[in-house]
Amino acid sequence: MRRLLTFWNLLGLIFFALGAMVYWRSSGPQASSALPLPSEETQAASSLPMILYLPNPPQGLLKETRTLELAPGDTPENKVLAAWTEALQAPKPQALYRLGKLLVVDLPADFALGLDASQEALRLYSLAYTLLSTFPQAQEVRFLVEGEPKPGLAHLDLSQPYRLP
Repeated sequence: MRRLLTFWNLLGLIFFALGAMVYWRSSGPQASSALPLPSEETQAASSLPMILYLPNPPQGLLKETRTLELAPGDTPENKVLAAWTEALQAPKPQALYRLGKLLVVDLPADFALGLDASQEALRLYSLAYTLLSTFPQAQEVRFLVEGEPKPGLAHLDLSQPYRLP
């Protein structure tokens, strides 16, 4: 007659008991798969603090804080770009994309038209520092020209991302 309490039988019984316990714990009440409706607090939070860096030659950049009001349907990125464009009377960037901790800005071809090297640098750094200060989760800004990566603008190198000092 065979023995019932062998090492392998006991090991199998332990694994069976562990598996049954895991299955029993995981088959508890299931959470609802419906998406939650936005609460009143998220709808009331329609203001965005913006830190604007304005060119101030020859000193560099002048820091100014503003509060932007977001209307329904406005995105923070588009609102910041519009406010920056209005403050500097500069051509508006075509788009702004978030890719994790990277912001990608698509510049128009006439972004630096009529500017010398120092004015172009102040305009580009003004945009980069404004975006990085307003959206603190981002760590660097990369620029495209007309949707394509270019080695540079009129005078500046665009091959490397821009970061706050």
